Amino acid sequence: MKRKLTIISLAAALTLSAEINSPFADGCLQRGIVLLRNDFTQGAIDQFDIAQHSSPTPTQDADIAWGKAIATLREGNIDSARGLLQKYIKAYPATFQTLKARIALADCDFYQERYREALSAYNAISPSAPDLALADDLIYRTAYCDMMLGNTSKALAGFAALTSSPVYANASRFYQGYIYYTQGEYAEARHLFDTVDHYSSPGDQAPYFLTQIAFHEANYDQALAMAQRAISESPHSPYAPEMLRIAGESSYQTGDTPEAIGYLQRYLDTTSIDKAEPSALYILGINAYQQGELDRAVKLLTPVTEQPDAIGQSAYLYIGQAFLQQGNMDAAIMALEKAYRLDYDPSVRETAFYNYAVTRMEGGRTPFGSSVALMEDFLRTYPNSRFAPQVQEYLVTGYITDNNYDQALASINAISRPTPAIIAAKQRVLYILGSRDLANNRTAQALERFRESKALAPQADKNMGAETELWIGDCLYRLGRYPDAATAFSTYLRTAPKSSPNRTIALYDLAYTRFAQRRYNEALADFKKVIDASGQSSAEPRITADAYCRIADCQYYSSDFNAAAANYDRALSANPATGDYPLFQKAVMRGLSGAHAEKIDMLDQMMQTYPTSGLMASALLEKAESLLALNRSDEALGVYSRLVAKYPATSQGRNGYLQMAITQMSLGHTSDAIATYKKVISSYPTSDEARVASDDLKRILADEGRLDQYTAFIASVPDAPRLDTTEIDQLTFQSAEKSYLASGATDRLKDYIDRFPSGQHTPQALNYLATASLESGNHSEALTYATTLVSRFPHSEASEEGLAIKGEIELESGDAEQSLATFRTLESCASGARNIQAARLGIMRVSRDLSHHADVIAAADALLSSSALSTDRRTEVLYSRAYALAQQGNTAQAAAEWEKLASDTDDLYGAMSAFHLAQQQFDKGNIKQARRTVNALIDSNTPHQYWLARGYILLSDISRSQGNTFEADEYLKSLRENYPGSEADIFRMIETRLQK
Repeated sequence: MKRKLTIISLAAALTLSAEINSPFADGCLQRGIVLLRNDFTQGAIDQFDIAQHSSPTPTQDADIAWGKAIATLREGNIDSARGLLQKYIKAYPATFQTLKARIALADCDFYQERYREALSAYNAISPSAPDLALADDLIYRTAYCDMMLGNTSKALAGFAALTSSPVYANASRFYQGYIYYTQGEYAEARHLFDTVDHYSSPGDQAPYFLTQIAFHEANYDQALAMAQRAISESPHSPYAPEMLRIAGESSYQTGDTPEAIGYLQRYLDTTSIDKAEPSALYILGINAYQQGELDRAVKLLTPVTEQPDAIGQSAYLYIGQAFLQQGNMDAAIMALEKAYRLDYDPSVRETAFYNYAVTRMEGGRTPFGSSVALMEDFLRTYPNSRFAPQVQEYLVTGYITDNNYDQALASINAISRPTPAIIAAKQRVLYILGSRDLANNRTAQALERFRESKALAPQADKNMGAETELWIGDCLYRLGRYPDAATAFSTYLRTAPKSSPNRTIALYDLAYTRFAQRRYNEALADFKKVIDASGQSSAEPRITADAYCRIADCQYYSSDFNAAAANYDRALSANPATGDYPLFQKAVMRGLSGAHAEKIDMLDQMMQTYPTSGLMASALLEKAESLLALNRSDEALGVYSRLVAKYPATSQGRNGYLQMAITQMSLGHTSDAIATYKKVISSYPTSDEARVASDDLKRILADEGRLDQYTAFIASVPDAPRLDTTEIDQLTFQSAEKSYLASGATDRLKDYIDRFPSGQHTPQALNYLATASLESGNHSEALTYATTLVSRFPHSEASEEGLAIKGEIELESGDAEQSLATFRTLESCASGARNIQAARLGIMRVSRDLSHHADVIAAADALLSSSALSTDRRTEVLYSRAYALAQQGNTAQAAAEWEKLASDTDDLYGAMSAFHLAQQQFDKGNIKQARRTVNALIDSNTPHQYWLARGYILLSDISRSQGNTFEADEYLKSLRENYPGSEADIFRMIETRLQK
């Protein structure tokens, strides 16, 4: 709300004397006062300036300063007035006018619409201090500030207090009405608006709000009459466009469409389309559609689709139908899919889907959309729809299109139904046989029976079909087919009744399936759903606690230790009886976060609360580790002693012996350490710990010159390690290598390198470790191993592999120059074709990233000349060469190469070639050719989702360049909603284009 700048009462603080014609200071002062009271503010300021330079008395000087400040404020020079008022208050802190000056200073903020600052200043003034006129000013402005800041209760109370004010009564009633209007209390607002003076400000705005109220209350005849009167009386009012809209929409509601369109078109003529009310655009858009003006209909309805309501949904439907009539299947299907997915009007949704299905079968595409899933959803939502039989047929085609022939067969079986009773009986028999097979561990056979039973569910008992899906998931999980199990459990959750007692179990099983796949983010989300689905069953506390544990495990694997600790704590609270694991893990999380003292306290609590826990030995080992981290070595030794005494046969106990010996050595207790190592060897001579202890003991005694004692001791212990160094080196490496090649385990390789840092097989062990780290994604560790290999053993055969790994990681980490140097070194020393090829591939890739286009072409030519180049590498080389040629300006040759590669978009570089070819064509202005190329990429259904997404973004650019804004934006919106990837640049490109 706006209000005029008025200064009331403050000028009265200046008093007149009899000598208003005096040529001296007093005369100028008095003339200034008269001019100020008669609103000649600039003249007043001039007189005050003359008086100020005419040797005024101190009293006159104060009055002059006050008068000039007030005149400046009334002139509208707020910043200057603020400075004069602040100067006045500082110079005259205790005059009669000081309080008024503080009010005037607050007014400066008020007039500059700094309502929060003004309110604070007004509230700091005692309401009993000003005179009556100033009190009304203060109350009014305080209430106005409260209104503008949303403090409506205070604002209403303030305005109500001014109902009898001679100055503010009219404004106070208007603003009370306005507040009630904004709160939707139309009856109270109408009463107040009716009582205000409609011919003075702000009451002259009341008819506008009264018209709005009539419209909101669906009194369309009254709203129309009031709007027409307003348009006639004030055609140039700021409210005239809104009155045109209300007149148009009211006419539409009363059935006079021609009159409505006339008013609404006049409204649109005065308002830009991006600021027009969606309801008005909707009416105009529907009218344009009905008149066959399809382009205009799309233009008008496009802004309406932003509305999260039924007219937004309907707008999408009409836009889709408009595009369908124009033969633009892609734009049509995107609009129709949006209309279907919005759930405001079931009839619009149903119609939209049928049109979607028709469009989909005629070739319409939506970025990363699943027509099968949408059709299944439609049949679940509208099983009795008049469109259902046709959609079932479309669904079969959709399954085949998506290469899902099993579901196609199931859908066909659902259409061609035998006798219902026989189908129901067959369904139940298969269900029972499957249950029996599963009980007898005939899992594969059970799965087959359950599937046959499920295929009959649409024609028989759907609830049984849903329960069958749960058994199918169980079978698949037992068979280790986790992705299929996840699909089954998800299907069960989608189809089973909400009241099914097995929903929590299905959620639980689905979460464990994700967990088994190591898809920890999805597992975490599903375990949260298990908790949300908590019921009243006796098993629920156990399931809830276990779900919290698994959530915490997922967070632990993601190194989110604090979040993991919080969920382990929740698991403990959910079921304290099984709280040993969550309490133990919570303690471990605190240790990983560096809070070792807290970790120790929690471990003590765990061991005291759960003395029979299977985690006791681990808890003691962890406690000792944290004590060592806190430099409490003596206490750690005590814990190790307790561990080995109570759990000597466990791996933790044997490890405890070793850690005890290591700690004793660190404290200088060598004799104790020797005794401990001997204990390990004599007690567990065939264990890995004995081998480590033997090696450590040998080193200690050798350092002390007592190697003969070591030999004698080892000889006295049956089965103790007693091999010579060469044999130990050889056999240790062979064991480590066998373990690694069989399972990928690297612990023994690391142990070998620790024991034989310069051993005969150390280069190969380092190569294995670098390779394993690279494959596991631990590039930092891989780089460390590879660097160690090539720096310590530069002439070994394994160092070639190390150079290849080192160069690859350096390239991925952004250290391009170092990577290039590494690959150059490899190229110069490689002894076989494989490593030469690896070097040249590396040189080509680094040069490509560095934009060294000539080097890319040289490396590519060298690679292409080799018969050892594999097919998959060949496509990368050809693509890279073409890219370099394009960057050098040889676009024709590049396009020729890309065109060949683009024929196989199943290949990554084929998809990339197709995209770059289309982008190049677009950049050169070959719009039709670019659209043809990018459409071919999209229609190929390439598995490379990133480049498919880039294709859709390019298609959006092409559509926009051709003036198809709706289609361009909808490609981007659909891509944003459906794209399964997480690449930041994709979403950045989408948002950048949508914001233009």
